[in-house]
Amino acid sequence: MHMNRILTLSVVLAVLGIANTVAAIELPDLKAGLWESRTSMGATKNSMSTMCMDNATYKKMSDDQEKNPNRPCKVLHSEHSGSTISSEVECKFGDKVSRSKTVMTLSGNTGYHSETRSSDNSVAMVIDSKYTGACPAGMKLGDVTGPQGMKFNVLDK
Repeated sequence: MHMNRILTLSVVLAVLGIANTVAAIELPDLKAGLWESRTSMGATKNSMSTMCMDNATYKKMSDDQEKNPNRPCKVLHSEHSGSTISSEVECKFGDKVSRSKTVMTLSGNTGYHSETRSSDNSVAMVIDSKYTGACPAGMKLGDVTGPQGMKFNVLDK
């Protein structure tokens, strides 16, 4: 796979990862502003992305994931206990079906650490995300900036 496609995939997974994890439960209250995420997935280590986000953007991402009939993944089970959210997800890509478990630990409303493990219990993806301050001028809610200047908006359809 081409490196740009791997980086794009890791950024998209980081942005949508939290939406998949909490889709079936009450959403945590995250501080509005710029969030920085570092994602490690396979050979791609510490891929950084930023996103301008508030609770309404976060809720829309989660709702869109839940309502999308073409989404490859569905939440089988999720629970929220204290500062920990855990979920089990099943994904279908063509004929291949995989299951994974994600545990997300919230640090108040300004950060979280998320680990997704494959059905063989190997670590598939780690996301460390933190609030860094107000969104910069020119950046609107839903804007994501990824590696090598990649930009998109999760609210655009």
